[in-house]
Amino acid sequence: MRRNPLRHRAFRNQFLAQAVSMTGSALTPVAMAFGVLQATGSAADLGLVLAAYTVPMLVFMLAGGVWADRLPRQRMMMAADAVRCLTQTAFGVLLLAGHARLWEMVLLQAFAGTAAAFYLPASMGLTKATVPNELLQEANGLLALTRNVTFTVGPLVAGTIVAFVGAGWALVFDGLTFGGSVFFLSLLRLAARPAGPARSPFLAEVRGGWREVSRRTWVWLSIIYYMVFNLIFAGVQVLGPAAVSGRAHAALGWGAVAAALSGGELLGNALSVRIRPRRLLVASRYGELLAIPLLVALGLGAPVAVLVVTGVLMGVAISFPDALWLTALQQHIPEAALSRVTSFDYLGSFVLRPVSYTVAAGAVAAFGTERALIVGAVVLAAASVGTLLVPSVRHLSRVDSPDPDPEPVAEAS
Repeated sequence: MRRNPLRHRAFRNQFLAQAVSMTGSALTPVAMAFGVLQATGSAADLGLVLAAYTVPMLVFMLAGGVWADRLPRQRMMMAADAVRCLTQTAFGVLLLAGHARLWEMVLLQAFAGTAAAFYLPASMGLTKATVPNELLQEANGLLALTRNVTFTVGPLVAGTIVAFVGAGWALVFDGLTFGGSVFFLSLLRLAARPAGPARSPFLAEVRGGWREVSRRTWVWLSIIYYMVFNLIFAGVQVLGPAAVSGRAHAALGWGAVAAALSGGELLGNALSVRIRPRRLLVASRYGELLAIPLLVALGLGAPVAVLVVTGVLMGVAISFPDALWLTALQQHIPEAALSRVTSFDYLGSFVLRPVSYTVAAGAVAAFGTERALIVGAVVLAAASVGTLLVPSVRHLSRVDSPDPDPEPVAEAS
């Protein structure tokens, strides 16, 4: 395969590291939910444990971006995965011992969320170091495929493990997979990154990352756009079940739509490995318009068969443009600031999650379920088309030639 990033030994190890760790992470949502409920019997306690992961991840995301631009990204990811290996293994052992207390579970997840804040900004910069510039889109698509496949199959496997041997074993397995990730990352042999400018104080480097975002209209405008997109998608997760709740076999029908979404994400990432549009953000915005048919179909009370088809389209709208967006950042942001810009991107994507369900409830109160879905479709269409009116968004093209100051790429094996 001429355009296969897996021909590059460094990327293979990065790919295997993520595939192994994601295999365990896919078990965690189900295993942790049942583990905490069995330990405390309180849904409120489960909410606290989940928040203990999310809040530190948001708080430390910008710090993670700064340090990922300062330190070797490979080693930073290894350190983050080592922390998560310890936290998830300890969480599982506490559940198996039958002595898991709420403060212990909250503390462990706080450490895990902090580690994730340092891992995520470093990971995209590492991809730029493991494949040539012209293979970044394919590499991003393959890495996303590992997430799709594992998180499609993982909940079923987790449910089986929880039912037969207990949630603790699933979390111990999750911890061990982070150890496997550390092993594969340790096999990477990358040349030292070019020396950058002298280090500035921490807050100055945060401001420097923000300057890289704010001076590029296509970056900050896209981050705002993705905040809107994620808010509407979260609304679908609330309003979708409500829209079909009055039908016969409503749960089965919505389950089929959820499966179609997952299938669409797989399809979108597979397409991102094969389809190479020249105008990265133009193709992204057109692809994101594929999310609108599901919103309209739910709002109009369409049959389940139509919801399933449009669910596949929304899945493509989520995954295919994401690979193009990551490629745009990797090709057009200076390597020395890439992780800081990425941290602002992640922060924008995650920051509205805690309030998204409240916003969805407010939209229902204002418009009703069906009208709220139609309003969401109109807002998304306006946002997609509106950003395309901006020249820097419309004209951004892929750059397959080497960067002026590229990070060294491992030789193909």
